Amino acid sequence: MTELRVATPEDTEALADLLNAIGIEQYGEPDLTADELRGFLSMPQLEVVVAEREGRIVGSADRRREDVRDRCWLDVRVPAGDTDLADQLLRDMERRAAPDVDPGARVMTYVSSVDDTVRGVVEAAGYRPIRASYHMTIALDDAPQPVWPQGIEVRPYDPDKDETAVYEAAQESFRDHWEHIDRPIEEWRAFLVETPAFDPSFWFVARDGGEVAGICLCRTHWSGDPQHGYVSTLGVRRPWRKRGLGLALLQHSFADMLRRGMTRASLDVDAESLTGAVALYERAGMSVERRYDCYLKAL
Repeated sequence: MTELRVATPEDTEALADLLNAIGIEQYGEPDLTADELRGFLSMPQLEVVVAEREGRIVGSADRRREDVRDRCWLDVRVPAGDTDLADQLLRDMERRAAPDVDPGARVMTYVSSVDDTVRGVVEAAGYRPIRASYHMTIALDDAPQPVWPQGIEVRPYDPDKDETAVYEAAQESFRDHWEHIDRPIEEWRAFLVETPAFDPSFWFVARDGGEVAGICLCRTHWSGDPQHGYVSTLGVRRPWRKRGLGLALLQHSFADMLRRGMTRASLDVDAESLTGAVALYERAGMSVERRYDCYLKAL
């Protein structure tokens, strides 16, 4: 018999083991450390449910609580082949989300292109694919010298002076992004700053005079691999676009990763980015390693 219940901090190690086993099954490498997961489980914006059989965690699902009532996001993770469990978790997440949204609200989920189990379940439940996201990577074997637009200066993030300006630049940079909602600074801080891998020297702020023009916020990958760098946020404010600043920030970050002994870098991007992000990353030498399809239905 399978029991579903809300995850607690005591589930951290077992849940991390499950998620990493699924990651290894799908892509040959783990997804995240237990310390990273512990932070997620403490966030009030996220509701995480685990599935247990005979006292062992065998699947999980989560949803993000939104400040709007016209949409919700959810995610289902099960080992390959456990279709019944995926279906049970999906329906449980929909039930939990229903009171927080209006009738007919969009419910959306991303499914890995290699996850035939969850894909089959969401399609059978009436979801349809609407767009995709890419996980892009690059091997760090050299460091091209960035060419900075005139007047731009770059320095590491100063937590005592830069927080508000960098937060506002991040929100503005992504207002052209599909389904973007400005997040409260407390939520932004929880996802990016209050994490085990936060390192202010790994965040780069480009300024033009006294204004923040662009940002590149990096960290060690969620898996904890010290040789794997991850770009959490690359954003250029509208007045400074089309001048090469995004590419320069990315190349600057890759060079810093090399100095840290990292051998590869990755990031995630909307495949249909309105700001041309995919083409930018390809110019920087990155390529698509994974594809995640976004599915939608009316709840």
